[in-house]
Amino acid sequence: MANYQGHVTGGAVAGLMVAAAHYYTSGQGIADTILLDTDWQLVLSLVVVGALFGLWPDVDINSKAQNWFFRLAFGLDLLLIMNQFYFAAALLGLLAMTPILGKHRGWTHSKLAVIAVPSPIIIVPYLIDSRVALTGVLLYFAAVMGYFSHLLLDGLIWKRIRVRGGWR
Repeated sequence: MANYQGHVTGGAVAGLMVAAAHYYTSGQGIADTILLDTDWQLVLSLVVVGALFGLWPDVDINSKAQNWFFRLAFGLDLLLIMNQFYFAAALLGLLAMTPILGKHRGWTHSKLAVIAVPSPIIIVPYLIDSRVALTGVLLYFAAVMGYFSHLLLDGLIWKRIRVRGGWR
C-alpha cells in the first residue's frame, strides 16, 4: 500500500490526466468553463481535487490524510459560519464525521464510494447555476480519478498493482 505521498502523487496525476483529456477533446483550450477562466486555474483546481481525493479514503484512520481533511473541513466550516451559512456549516460538520463511523478500509475503500462520495461536486454546481455544470463535471471526474488512484495503489482494484511503502 502506498503512503500519503504516493496517494497525493497518484491523485495529482489523475487530476492532470483529466485536464489533458479535456484539453484534447475540447479543441479550444481547457478554460472554457464559467468559473475558472484561465487554463492554469482549471488545471490547478483539477490537480488539487485529484490529490485531495487521492488521500480521502484514509480519513477513516489517524493519518496525515485525516489531519489534512479535518483542517480543511474546520476552515470551510469557519468560513460558512462567518458568512452566516449555518445550515451548510452544520451539514458539512455532520458529513465530516462520517468516515470515522466505519472501520479502516471499510466503506471509504469501496468501489461504490469512488462514485458516490464525490457526487456533491457535480450536483451542487448544477443546482446553483446550470452554466457551471461543465466545471462540476470536470472536478467530479478529477475527484473520481483521484479516489480510484487510491484504491488502485492500495491493490484493491487489481491485486497485481500494489505500491508497497509508497514512492520516494
